Amino acid sequence: MLIISYDAVGDSEFERLMEYPNFSAFSKQAAAFREVRTLFLSNTYPIHTSIATGVMPGVHGVTSNTEPFPKKHPRWNSEEARIRVKTLWQAAAEKGIKTAAVFWPVTAFSKTVRYNIPEVLARPGKSQVMASLKAGSKYLQLHMVLRHGKKLEGIEQPCLDNFAASCMADILREHRPGLALIHLTAYDALCHKHGKDSEALSIALESLDTNLALLLEAAGEERDVLLFSDHSQLNIDAELQPNDVLVGAGHMRKENGAYLAGDSGCYFECCGGSAFFHAGSLPALQVEELRRSIKQSEGFRRFLTQDEMSEAGFESAAFGFCAKKGYGYAAFPHGHKAEHGYPTDMPDYNVFYLARGFELDPGATTRGGSLLDITPIVAQRLGLEL
Repeated sequence: MLIISYDAVGDSEFERLMEYPNFSAFSKQAAAFREVRTLFLSNTYPIHTSIATGVMPGVHGVTSNTEPFPKKHPRWNSEEARIRVKTLWQAAAEKGIKTAAVFWPVTAFSKTVRYNIPEVLARPGKSQVMASLKAGSKYLQLHMVLRHGKKLEGIEQPCLDNFAASCMADILREHRPGLALIHLTAYDALCHKHGKDSEALSIALESLDTNLALLLEAAGEERDVLLFSDHSQLNIDAELQPNDVLVGAGHMRKENGAYLAGDSGCYFECCGGSAFFHAGSLPALQVEELRRSIKQSEGFRRFLTQDEMSEAGFESAAFGFCAKKGYGYAAFPHGHKAEHGYPTDMPDYNVFYLARGFELDPGATTRGGSLLDITPIVAQRLGLEL
């Protein structure tokens, strides 16, 4: 089985994808699931870990892409050890099924992914090559860099996707893993940078289509293939930094663009379309004052429900809230033109997946459902126990 992730390509882009030859041809071979509900918190690492485990972020423990405290260079939640429950690749290894992953989130330092090129980001001033080699299959990565490294331009897209797809194609041909997972991020990266209406996204879509053909050829016609999108993106006109409210109130301080904790330890954890307030030891009356202030602030849409907080794994936060369309919450300015991380009730925010094989009817279309429906389909097909 091959699982392909199209990061940030929402259901609203499906018709545009159908204009590309390889995606269109694949869709005729596969069952399509459209207008699928994404998962909250609708960010990459929580969603990919939910698909890998079949449970919500509040259960598996990967609640955000990065560590919670707002820093200028936050640490990404890349290590497999952060996942609190069994994954598909761990269940596959228990059955003796060889597994492979290329840039799949939260697989760094995995003990069960046999052929592993993990998605890790080196800390500022550190070597990206050394960070990657330490976190994954060392000799495989060295071999792939020697073979395909000329396609890379640092972590720029779509070069990074071209490298990833070439690596996975070689792994499929040469090692024949029973379960292979690849994460393609060109659309997400260029959408953040340029916005959803930019012509630059044509570069990303063309890259995704070209790399799909490469992967399908390497996989062969007999292999089951599941292609999914994890979340959509929405254009934003303004990035808001709620922690500035705490700086103004004397609860935090800001130095060189980084927020530093005050005595109470309170802070806002910013996750794009949503944010969460961790009160620390701040008195309840001051927490309520902050809540009222946030409700009256620019870009505020609504407070999150207790169910949303629990599913996303933020039940310990004092409160959570989400932004209106056109706004996003950031721990520090990063110049995004589009954002995700919103609750699942946002308009034009659904996703899709396509499944070839799986004893499903080619060309059939089903509407509705949840991304969590993917995991039992995969587990049953491979005979895995989660």
